[in-house]
Amino acid sequence: MIPDMLAGLGWIAFSYMYISIGEHQIHKRLMHSRPLPARVYRAFPYVLDAFEAHAIRHHARWYKEFDYEPDEIGREENLPIPLKETALMLVAALPLWAPIFWVSIYGGGIFLATALAHNRLWSMFHRQMHIPRNVFYKDWAFFRFLAINHFLHHQDTRRNQNVVFPFADFLFRTRAKPTRADLRELLRLGYIPPRSGAIRARVEQWRKAIDLQRAQTA
Repeated sequence: MIPDMLAGLGWIAFSYMYISIGEHQIHKRLMHSRPLPARVYRAFPYVLDAFEAHAIRHHARWYKEFDYEPDEIGREENLPIPLKETALMLVAALPLWAPIFWVSIYGGGIFLATALAHNRLWSMFHRQMHIPRNVFYKDWAFFRFLAINHFLHHQDTRRNQNVVFPFADFLFRTRAKPTRADLRELLRLGYIPPRSGAIRARVEQWRKAIDLQRAQTA
């Protein structure tokens, strides 16, 4: 029983790292650049659509403020991964994960389960980052870490490519460092705690000023 548990933990760790690297490379090379020949984009228009929805609209047009997008269409675009796209991604990546089943059906099953968990968590967490709600996990240290990580990606899209499974950014040394302005905004967002009552009062002033500004421009 213990060897089976250790094997399961090993497959989970392998799946986590493999998916983290995949997330990093796809995000960097396909979602923020167009490295493929034009004929590939003509043959697979979904790849071009995904790039435009993410790099051009989600980052450049929508969400100039990390937690606020007044446009009703832009607010939801590219936040969740629809189930149809999940199926398409699994089929497209078949050559990358199918060989795992040749090594171990048990390991392959764990990999698929981990991939689906990553996919659903990506949708859930990404939406919460940009449209904050009073959900049960909003104050969890792990979620706040991911939110800070993703906020910094919005400041510099060359960095922090991991959204849900942090590992590859450490491996490839693509972690972003926050500026003073970033730290101020992260305080306002509630992702880092104020260190004193004076800072807490100042943060509340920032929040009220921004809420008033948004209400006036809505």
